Amino acid sequence: MRKKSPPTDRRQGENEMDSSRRLAGTFVLATACIVAAVWASISVASRPLPGPPVTLTPHTIDLNAASRAELELLPGVGPALAAEIVADRVKRGAFTRVSDLDRVRGIGPATLEEIAPHVRCGLAVRSSEK
Repeated sequence: MRKKSPPTDRRQGENEMDSSRRLAGTFVLATACIVAAVWASISVASRPLPGPPVTLTPHTIDLNAASRAELELLPGVGPALAAEIVADRVKRGAFTRVSDLDRVRGIGPATLEEIAPHVRCGLAVRSSEK
């Protein structure tokens, strides 16, 4: 077998250097594109949207249709208090006003104030409890 001898032709050595330079240039260009894309996404995301600020309306839970699991999503309401709300609704009927929650054992003025913005009283009553 013959061993490969080092390039004797000057042009062959230059071609290998050109290939290395092209590879390095491609790497630098790709890195610059990635940096530019990240920078653009950061600057676009940090700009305020045109127009007036948007106020999101929080989702409210219907006291007359909510299951115990749904009631537990309310601030300050755990499994026991959710069960009390459902039991009161079954025993005394639908809530007509949010303030009717004060009839539920375990709900005082502070809890009512905390829950009130997150609930409403709909017309439908759930026929079976989950």
